[in-house]
This record gives sequence, C-alpha cells and structure tokens, in this order.
Amino acid sequence: MALVWTGMLIIALVQVPVLVTKKQWKELAAFSFFWVAAGIYASLIFGTFAGEIAVTNITEILIRFFTTLYQRLGMDL
Repeated sequence: MALVWTGMLIIALVQVPVLVTKKQWKELAAFSFFWVAAGIYASLIFGTFAGEIAVTNITEILIRFFTTLYQRLGMDL
C-alpha cells in the first residue's frame, strides 16, 4: 500500500508545482480530484491482490448498471 501512495506522491510532486506556477487553478482542481480518486482506486485494487479487500470488477458493475438502465428505458439488448 505504501508503494502505491509513494508513486502517487511522486506524480503529485511533479505535476502540482507546474500547475501552481502557471496559475492553472481549474486544472489543479481537476488534477487533485482525479489524483485522489486514482489513489483510492489503486489502494482498493492493491488490497484486492493482497487479499485484504474484495472489490467487484468495474466491468461487472458497468454491465449491471447499463443492463438495468436499458431495461428501465424499455430498450432490451
């Protein structure tokens, strides 16, 4: 887990100073949001490989979501 966050920290240390010096605040906000989301997701996936956490495959979640959505809209595939 520490390896994941070390990599994420290195990415932030490279990207954040550039965005701050160029005063790209919207890009910094978007980067921060995706950085945190990617870090959490990577931690969950790493935990899955370590056997600590059971995470459903994202493909299965998307298939289930869109199947339900299409059925509710009356569009059977």
